Amino acid sequence: MKKMKTQVAIIGAGPSGLLLGHLLHLQGIDTVILERKSPEYVLSRIRAGVLEQGLVDLLREAKVNERMDREGMVHEGVSFSFNGEQRRIDFKKYGVYGFNG
Repeated sequence: MKKMKTQVAIIGAGPSGLLLGHLLHLQGIDTVILERKSPEYVLSRIRAGVLEQGLVDLLREAKVNERMDREGMVHEGVSFSFNGEQRRIDFKKYGVYGFNG
């Protein structure tokens, strides 16, 4: 068995573990990411449907945003239903969270 020397061990190769590993790498910190599932499983599973703005900003800062920017859709509002009526809050219109409406 080969010995490995590293500064940080990250448990889980999900989005958070991979991003943390990349951010540490950018700072010159050696890491190893441990995942119990196969690479095929990790790559084939469904990812997050909605990303918070803070995470989007962090992904761009880490320079791992190419696919997100190419394929992602901006969530521009939300709808609420109550007593048979539907109301929409348009994030762009009201300048909510990063939109300059």
